[in-house]
Amino acid sequence: MRAGELIGRPVRDATGRDLGAVREIRAEVVPNADGMPELVVRGVIVGRTRVRLFGYQRHDQRGPAPLVALIRRLHRHSRYVAWEDLDASGRQVLVRRPFAELDPLDQL
Repeated sequence: MRAGELIGRPVRDATGRDLGAVREIRAEVVPNADGMPELVVRGVIVGRTRVRLFGYQRHDQRGPAPLVALIRRLHRHSRYVAWEDLDASGRQVLVRRPFAELDPLDQL
């Protein structure tokens, strides 16, 4: 699956709640069996807002305070979903856990 096939797809949780859409993909560079680096998807950010995070969800990110506050407020209902909790086989992405069990971005 390519990132472009996943970004923007609608997302529902285990109870059928609409979580918005896949907004970002979180990946990590790890060495493969040959020692060469490869990207491994660890999870996705889902939410209703189309405003990008630009890294402002991280506590170590510095920037204009009003902009940081605005982006964090807009994403207060966005959630991180681990890759193993996703089923992306259909038109909609299904999260195997209910919304209440998903990590808010300010806890990452």
